[in-house]
Amino acid sequence: MKNRPVNQLPDSSIEKRIWPYQNKYSATELSSQESEFLSRDDLPIISVVTPSFNQGQFIEQTIRSVLLQNYPHVEYFVMDGGSTDNTKSVLEKYSSWITDWKVEDDNGQSHAINKGFKRSSGDIVAWLNADDIYLPKTLLSVAKAMVDYPDAGFCFGNWHEIDATGKVKNTYLSRTPSVLGLLTNVKSYVAQPTLFFKRNALEKIGFIDESLHMVMDFELLLRLLVKYEPIQVDEVLAAYRTHPATKTNLMETLAWAEREIVFQQILSSDNITTDILNLKRSIMGVFFRRSAYEHLRSLRLLKGIRSLLLSIIYNPFQVLDLRLWWGFLKGPNN
Repeated sequence: MKNRPVNQLPDSSIEKRIWPYQNKYSATELSSQESEFLSRDDLPIISVVTPSFNQGQFIEQTIRSVLLQNYPHVEYFVMDGGSTDNTKSVLEKYSSWITDWKVEDDNGQSHAINKGFKRSSGDIVAWLNADDIYLPKTLLSVAKAMVDYPDAGFCFGNWHEIDATGKVKNTYLSRTPSVLGLLTNVKSYVAQPTLFFKRNALEKIGFIDESLHMVMDFELLLRLLVKYEPIQVDEVLAAYRTHPATKTNLMETLAWAEREIVFQQILSSDNITTDILNLKRSIMGVFFRRSAYEHLRSLRLLKGIRSLLLSIIYNPFQVLDLRLWWGFLKGPNN
């Protein structure tokens, strides 16, 4: 691990008085209880992986938000898929603080994350995309939660939504996920940047599914929740950045195709409880109804009609529910 003092960190290339542009977080800002916790002999190692591709506009902020945590046992890996922008120069600038970084062709984001996970040795692992950031003391809060609840397979927390400039647009409170909750919600209601996993849990269920490029966090959560309980950290742990070039905005069609695969797989798994299996037709009806709404709203007419027909096939009784269809016209409510 490279643990050079944060007071030696280079200045940010952008001059702003907001986190994480300035070197404003130091050991003097810790409470006595926090300092005592950080002096423990059994403090877990946290490994953070950033998959990256042409996010040079934001990646310095991401890197600084990890390095400025001032957590004494952190590994940091950046796995870049061959960026053609200024990413490499940013990585070189912070190379003395980054445990390891690569700029090379890969098979996509999931592959890059797994490469980092396999290089790491942390007791706790996470990935932070190259346009998102951690909040101050996030790693401290995560380490404390994991130490206090050793049987938890992963932890999660609250999050900000920020724009391209770093301005907070919204703040969201997390709620405890469950297999049934995720399936009936269709999309994940846990922000990926706030997720931290126990390594031994991931090693037992398997790392990220590299065939998925859009919903790998959703699928991973489902597999984890089958075997492990999570722990909630009631703090804002990360900021999720939304901007026009985000992958989510650009590849929504692929996301729905992947969700369909994941739903079919999880509802055919031997590990799913009988009560959830008994709701399979209802769950798939909701899934395809939601999918139909999103496709039709975006004028993907053929996909929308297909999803609508499949929704009716799975749950034909919904045809008679006028309130449901009024809700469908207004928005994707279940």
